[in-house]
Amino acid sequence: MDEVDALIAQVNVALQAGTWEEVVKLTVPLYEAAVRAGETTLAELVQDLHWIANDALLHPVEVAGMVADVPV
Repeated sequence: MDEVDALIAQVNVALQAGTWEEVVKLTVPLYEAAVRAGETTLAELVQDLHWIANDALLHPVEVAGMVADVPV
């Protein structure tokens, strides 16, 4: 799980920075590590996050507007 935890930390940094391209790149090895660790629910969530981040790259204006409306 060390690999999974390290990748989760990296994904969190990328999410906080709003670097969707980095999120897309990091979710691939995170998904694979989760599968290897037998964490199927986590793998499914990571796959969803991958597609959300990919959509954010395709629709940056819409995502920026939604993120601006979310209280931190």
